[in-house]
Amino acid sequence: MTSIADWWLPSRADLDAATARTKAALADPSASLADVARVAEMEEATFLAYLQRPGADAELQIEAELEAGT
Repeated sequence: MTSIADWWLPSRADLDAATARTKAALADPSASLADVARVAEMEEATFLAYLQRPGADAELQIEAELEAGT
């Protein structure tokens, strides 16, 4: 059964897509500073909303530790 939180909070795929959009804007030489700032702000909002999901913070922490090799 899907919970109400699943209906209103972004998924991990949403967070990954927001991050990809920010990376793409940063790599795009035609993107203005305003363009980059806008997608970065959208990514931040997605991230903060994603953290409201149960276990999201722990999931991201584990992933960061694995990537850092600790």
